[in-house]
Amino acid sequence: MGVTERVICDCDNTLGVPDKPIDDGQTLLYLFGRTDIELLGVTTTFGNGSISEVHGATEWLLRELGREDVPLFQGEGQRGQAPTEAAHYLAEMAAQHPGEISVLALGPLGNLRAAVEVDPNFLRNLKQIAVMGGYFRRLEGAYWAKVPELNLSLDPEGAYTALHAPCPVTLMNAHVCQQAPFGLPDLERMTAWRNTEIYDSLHRWLLRCQVGPSLPGDYLWDLLPAVYLSYPELFDENRVWVRSTVSDLETGTIVLGQEGDGAQINMPSRIRDLNRFYEILYEVWMRVEPTGQRHRGMGHGI
Repeated sequence: MGVTERVICDCDNTLGVPDKPIDDGQTLLYLFGRTDIELLGVTTTFGNGSISEVHGATEWLLRELGREDVPLFQGEGQRGQAPTEAAHYLAEMAAQHPGEISVLALGPLGNLRAAVEVDPNFLRNLKQIAVMGGYFRRLEGAYWAKVPELNLSLDPEGAYTALHAPCPVTLMNAHVCQQAPFGLPDLERMTAWRNTEIYDSLHRWLLRCQVGPSLPGDYLWDLLPAVYLSYPELFDENRVWVRSTVSDLETGTIVLGQEGDGAQINMPSRIRDLNRFYEILYEVWMRVEPTGQRHRGMGHGI
């Protein structure tokens, strides 16, 4: 399979940080296993953790995977921050490769907002943006009902900018992501990762989320937009108009409008073939084996 997508992953990865989410890390593992995706670089943002936690965790993960060749740039550490090295990288790469780069945005969207400050044509230069974030209402369930939306809310100006981008935008909201649960039995299938710090970190988080025998533990939040890049046909195309204001986005709330009212985006509401979705993930994940020593200390200072 030849390379079909050139991708920059903008994330708030905290895989390996105690008591922090794992889905950005799972997504990076997936991206490294794909043969049709060229991961041009990774940019980091605060969100699931502080920018130092996120950036340190991402440095560690790249080392564990033997992929320190992938450029890594530190980005926004708080709402409204002036352009960082991540924003400059995003703007420069999009300008060098107009119409070729897809941004996979898995955290707060301030790096994209700041990239527009660097180059007003940044969003116009992109091929597409695939985002995970937002909800219509609070999620149900004893655990998830207590979890606030982070990706759109922590930099609502960035979210507003990204949703109104002149390039195609696909948004996977929290409700569609809950169609893809992931728990301890699913992790046990990942035999290539056994006895590694990566496996142990995934295991600890799932134990934390497992609040009952009938509940899945976690969901594959960020994997949906990542899988979409290669398999858009796995999701229903749902063209909608989003008229969320910056005030709405401060709580991560998606407000729909009538035709012509707001920004038109693709917001899938259904995974068409859930079995195939999981088959793809496991097939790709099994290609990735951590190269770090088994059970060594992470050493990223977090």
